[in-house]
Order: sequence, then C-alpha cells, then structure tokens
Amino acid sequence: MKPWILPILLTIEMLVLVPYSGVRIESPSIFLNDFGFYLSDLCATAAPLLILSFGMTLVLMTAGIDLSIGSMVALIACILSLFDPGLSFWILGIPCGFLLAIGLGWFNGWLIAGLDIPPIIATLGTLFFYRGLCEVVIGGRENISPAPVWLGDVYGSVPLAIALTGLGGWYFFKSRWRREIQMLGGNRIAARYAGIPVQRRIYETYLLMGVLALVAALCASARDGSVKASWQTGLELQVIVAVILGGTPVHGGSGTIRGSLLGVFIISVLELGLMGLGKSELKPLLLGLLLVTGVALNTHFQFSRWESPVHKE
Repeated sequence: MKPWILPILLTIEMLVLVPYSGVRIESPSIFLNDFGFYLSDLCATAAPLLILSFGMTLVLMTAGIDLSIGSMVALIACILSLFDPGLSFWILGIPCGFLLAIGLGWFNGWLIAGLDIPPIIATLGTLFFYRGLCEVVIGGRENISPAPVWLGDVYGSVPLAIALTGLGGWYFFKSRWRREIQMLGGNRIAARYAGIPVQRRIYETYLLMGVLALVAALCASARDGSVKASWQTGLELQVIVAVILGGTPVHGGSGTIRGSLLGVFIISVLELGLMGLGKSELKPLLLGLLLVTGVALNTHFQFSRWESPVHKE
C-alpha cells in the first residue's frame, strides 16, 4: 500500500471525530489541554490492539489468520481474575497465565501445522471453544481484575506496547526469521524445498500470538477493571481490520509493522469518536467497511516500499 494513504485517512478521521471526543476548541489553551488528555486516552486504548496487531501481522504473513485472539485474551483474563491482587498475583497468577497463553497458542499451532487444518477453520473453532471455556471458568459473574491499574494507563500499557512492537519489530526486520516467514506465506512448497522448517515456524508464530494475548489481557483488563465471559467480544475483528488496513495482504508473503500501527490508530480514533457521539452500535458496521477498504487498497496498491514481498508478479 502507498505510504501516504493511511496518514491521510488518519488525519481526515481525526479532523472529523476529535471534536466529538471531548476536545473543546474554545481557545488554544483549552484545546491543547483537552487534546493532551485525548491523546493519552487514545494511546492507552490503542496499546492492547497494537500489541496484538504485531502478532497478527506475522500470522497473516504466513498466509494464516487467528480468529480466536479475542476469545484467547478473554480466557486468559478470566483465569487471572481468579487470583487475588498483590504479591500472590505476580507469584502465582502471572506464571499460570503465561503457561495458559503458551498452551492456547500451541493448540492453535498444532491444529494448523500438526493436523493441517486450514487456519480460518481451526481458529474459528477455537474462537468458540475458548469463549465457551470463559463461561465454564466464571459463568455469569463479573470478576474484578487483579492486574494493577498502572498497567492499563498511558504510563504502563503504552511503554510496554512500544517496547514490544518497537524492539520486536526491529529484531524481526533484521532477522532471518522474517525472510523465512515471508517465503512460507508466499509459497509454502518452495519454502519446504528451500529447507525452511515450515511446521516449526507456524508453531512459533502462534506461540508468539499466545504470549502477546497474555500481555494484551493484562493491559486491557487493568484498564477496564473487571472481566466477564463475554468480555472483548469482537476484538479479533478490530485486530484483523487494523492489520489488513495497514497493508498486510490476506494471502500472505509480505507485511508491514508500521502500517499495522497506523491501522490500529485508525480503529482507536474511530472507537473514541463513536463513544463521544453515543453511536457505539455503529462500530461493527464501520469496521466491516474498513475491512473491505483495506482489502481493496491492498489489491490495487501492493508491493510498496513499506512492504517486503517475496516475489512480484
């Protein structure tokens, strides 16, 4: 996708929606004060999406998809909500959540790499399976999140998201792993002949998705303060829309972390704007339009300098 398209879309969106998000323009000082609070809220809202979009970008680059990510985040948060806050949460809860995240990611990878089930079918099944486990764990209750509040604000979640996506993205861009994943997504048969361990790379990608789901669950549950079985329903759509809108094609083989970052902020600005307008019910409609828009843009504006294609037709 052309690098100038998303910044223009984001700028237009902010010009239209920011005035409805509590930012007053009565005077320059009032505007700057309100806009500072708005940016803080925007970054804290975007942080969990940004963390997950990093993993989803890699998943899509392998020509896969993870429809279960919303249910995975909810299940991890539901399990963590069973622990008491404080020291016991860090000593017992976090290791338990980490093992669970690894197990959920491994299970998705096993279905796809081990049993050779198409990713869209495998993760659609685990979407319902993990969400059903949320009902088993806490039923109809709404549990208080034991995650510390600072993990959900701009001073906790945002530096964590920047560290994960910034350092992780830098390492990924420089690593051989990136080239192997691109080849895997572009042509799996050629990747096998090139000696790339295809199954291992798929396992690694979905395992990483599980670990990132744990981090996102901590940030989002700390921000919301409570969790329930239906918590974060539809999160997977937001992440997928952000990544596809950011320039990662659904057929795999290439991807862009920077584009996913802009896609996340487009989704977050939309969410805050709809909340300010009192029209949150329009969010699924507009996300669907953005998804179609992202696919169309990727179809007509592929292989820009933001992407690293394996091959060009």
